[in-house]
Amino acid sequence: MSPLVPLTVAIAVVSGCAASDTEKTYYGDPSADDLLHLTPDTGSDGGSGELGDCRNVTTQINGRAADGVSDPRVGDSWVVRMYCDGALLTGANRLFFQPANVAVVDDVSTDAYFVAQGASKLTMQSGNFIYTKPIAVKPAL
Repeated sequence: MSPLVPLTVAIAVVSGCAASDTEKTYYGDPSADDLLHLTPDTGSDGGSGELGDCRNVTTQINGRAADGVSDPRVGDSWVVRMYCDGALLTGANRLFFQPANVAVVDDVSTDAYFVAQGASKLTMQSGNFIYTKPIAVKPAL
């Protein structure tokens, strides 16, 4: 058998099996080209997107301004959130303490439960916004 026979058979099979436009399977509306109808980005050109437009970034603990919250006691829980012009910042949020042994931070939220007394520093970060607060965890009542 000539080496051209397998090649000729392969070409015939491939070209004979090609589906026409009427035989193609479409997912969604084949008449719509979603890539051509995307809404233009209206964010800031400053390189930081819409967050670059924040006029007032605030941090709250249990719904109150973080700077006005008294030091916690062992057994207290804090819900720590950051806001951009009153809108909750979601996404890459991180809450941690230095040293870390004073509190346990929830795995999926920025909630903390205080477990030991001592001096520490709270750091809350949402994207590139960072808030720090020195704290001294007091003994339980």
